[in-house]
Amino acid sequence: MAKASDKHQILALQMMRAFVEEFNRELPPKYISKQRRVVVTFRDKQLKSMFEHSLQAMRSAIGGLSTPDNAGTKSMILSQALLVQRDCLAFDFIGLAPDDSSDDAVAIQIPSTWKDLIQVDNFLDPYFDGYKHCSSPVSSQFIDVLVMIASIRRSFYMESVRSNFVKRMSAGIVEILSNGLGLEDVENYHHMYRLLARFRCIHTLVEIEDSPVYRELLSSVASFSMTGLTLYEWSPNSIAPLLTFWSKVASTHDSRDNSNADIAGDLISSTLPEIVREYLRSMILVTMRVVTAESMADSPLENIDAMVDNMALVANIARSQYDTCAPVVLDIFREMAGKYQALLNSGQASEEAVVVIESQLAWPVYAVAQCINARQPYKSLPEDDRHDAEMFATGLELDRLVQQRIQSNIAAPPNEALELAFLQLYQCFRTSYIGEQNYKTTAVYAKLSSFVGLNDSASVLELILQKVLFNFRTWQSQSQVIQRSLQLFHDMSVGYVSVRQVAKLDTIKFLLANHSSDQFQFLRSVDEYKQRSMYYAGLARILFTGDTPPAQFAGFMRPWAQIIDELLGLSDAQLAQDAVRPGLVRILRDLRGFLSAISSKANYTMFFEWISAGRMRLVHRSLQVS
Repeated sequence: MAKASDKHQILALQMMRAFVEEFNRELPPKYISKQRRVVVTFRDKQLKSMFEHSLQAMRSAIGGLSTPDNAGTKSMILSQALLVQRDCLAFDFIGLAPDDSSDDAVAIQIPSTWKDLIQVDNFLDPYFDGYKHCSSPVSSQFIDVLVMIASIRRSFYMESVRSNFVKRMSAGIVEILSNGLGLEDVENYHHMYRLLARFRCIHTLVEIEDSPVYRELLSSVASFSMTGLTLYEWSPNSIAPLLTFWSKVASTHDSRDNSNADIAGDLISSTLPEIVREYLRSMILVTMRVVTAESMADSPLENIDAMVDNMALVANIARSQYDTCAPVVLDIFREMAGKYQALLNSGQASEEAVVVIESQLAWPVYAVAQCINARQPYKSLPEDDRHDAEMFATGLELDRLVQQRIQSNIAAPPNEALELAFLQLYQCFRTSYIGEQNYKTTAVYAKLSSFVGLNDSASVLELILQKVLFNFRTWQSQSQVIQRSLQLFHDMSVGYVSVRQVAKLDTIKFLLANHSSDQFQFLRSVDEYKQRSMYYAGLARILFTGDTPPAQFAGFMRPWAQIIDELLGLSDAQLAQDAVRPGLVRILRDLRGFLSAISSKANYTMFFEWISAGRMRLVHRSLQVS
């Protein structure tokens, strides 16, 4: 191949890529066994040689870039060679399932027989040289392949080789970041963050902690990150790998160990709070620009799952150094809450202004929620729990203020993003401090008592239930707020300890006696039947906690008995009318949800005796007229 013309080299590389893609293509499950045998044969006999040929083509083409006449052709060779390398490294070496997303799946399980190709001196030099001398899109392909190389399993390298590899990779990254080489291109910029995240995920960097390059690397990445956090609108997908890098750095950093100062611990300690602060301020600013239509970017609050994942990374960063990061979150929270209070007190709060600031407030609320959720009981100190209590109390005060605003005459609808953030806050606090495990959390409730008068877990659960019922009365059934509120209610009704705590609350006793309240918006809906089933399944679990007195059971079933008696009083013609059908479906859905949560013979017998007392005829007649 080295003696072939440039055109033939390009054609050969394209054919290699086609072979690799074909053998790595996923087939239906019934062919998986036969396919795997063929794939293993191809992997063992052909894949390594294709990777070797692409390496040779790349090195040869880089040498020809200095000749202007051949630059265009050499760039095409480079592009095709890098595509082959990327596909070879992305090959399914060990037959992982496509949906396997564990950390082991991230590491490339390259065979040990490839060591003679990769564990050589100056293996990385052509990639960094090619990146510096090529323009996009070839430059982004170089760094994309570097991402794959950084993902090779750590055990692939011998200890001495691994140390040299980590040092050379770190030095190459430092050179690019320090000089800003090619980072004005969005693809190069994004792949650089991917490289940082994958490099740090696979390699602990323990090999270079005593080397000056370690501090240079962290310093360069810190400066790069401060800028990157302000560029969400330019490259929104780069935020996650950026936060992943610092989350991994934070996970091995102990801010309470003074000896870390010798291995850039002081630099990490000063950087982590700034990462938290800059991320929150950037997202708050972007949200304002998106809501006011100053920016055409997608709102970061729209994709809740991705946003929560990013915030979880921020929380891991904050938790590693909670004594300095928690005040950062709290200061931003109080600053935004103060602006909100001032706006409401001004008497000139327009709908747009309220929508903007309530959308912005979702960020500090989510930050507090995830910081509490990231708590690890065996590592958490009393002062960490006090920080949690102070932040949670601040969130409660804001929630009360928002509820007052909703019930006031300010013409602005409730903000869905903020309400979802509050639900996340309550869910995270309940999981961390009121779960099935009986943690010793006296520091939390002592602080909560001084701030908002909540003395124990029962008072917090009471507050959470009141929030859920407020949402049931305020929001339409199609809203995500109702779905998340029902999910929170469901979670509180499962678990041996949790359901018994909930069953003792005054709010739940009132709800059991008034469960079909017309005040609940979603119970009036004729479409969202699954929500009704979920709601009544939760009530059934709470009702049947312990021994349920027959009188309490009869009182709970009384509204349904009245509805069934009214329906049974109709003729078959009336029962078949379209106007009656929604009510019929609602009562059957409610009973289905209720019955699905019954798990004991005694409770099932109680229900069976109730429905068999003439009420089963409604089901028979419904089947006849349907």
